[in-house]
Amino acid sequence: MDKRTIICISREYGSGGSEVAAKLAEMLGIPCYDKELVQQTAVDLGLSDELVKSMDEKPVSWASMGFPHGIRNPYRTEFETLFYNLNDRVFTIQAQTIRKIAERGSCIIVGRVADDILKDDPDLVSVFVHARQDFKVQRTTDLENISEKEAADRMRKMDRERAKYYNYYAQKHWGQCTTYDLSISSSTFGIEGTVQIIRQAIQ
Repeated sequence: MDKRTIICISREYGSGGSEVAAKLAEMLGIPCYDKELVQQTAVDLGLSDELVKSMDEKPVSWASMGFPHGIRNPYRTEFETLFYNLNDRVFTIQAQTIRKIAERGSCIIVGRVADDILKDDPDLVSVFVHARQDFKVQRTTDLENISEKEAADRMRKMDRERAKYYNYYAQKHWGQCTTYDLSISSSTFGIEGTVQIIRQAIQ
């Protein structure tokens, strides 16, 4: 695409947001970054992929936060070493990687609070992909070969963790329509339809 555009896609678990991002990137001929961010962060930190993945889009635990809580958010304030833990280090390095990726040109970035990290970029378009419960359960059971109950439990857990992670670092509300430029239901429009709508919106 000719005009530089940075598309940040947040998504509910099971909504197909990652698939939407991959298909949209292919359609537009631009790179898409999702799990690749985990791998690059692991390289930059000199840690294993497994360790960084275990903290990927996971909220900081109360036990690791230290006291007082109010002064140890490295993204919003100058942090102090006493209250600086590995979760924050991973986030900080990943945020630097996201900024470098965006500087290179048009791209799609999935999750990782990228829309807030890049909020001052004039070419940013933020998208939230959500879906009906039955649609998400069906997709999750099909893709992960688990029962409907297991799928529903996993969806609740993952979305709860994503919301806590996003709300903590961005200090905004994950999933709330006013947080994003575009909020779209993949269960209403389908995966392909969602891709087409986002494409039309950015054009």
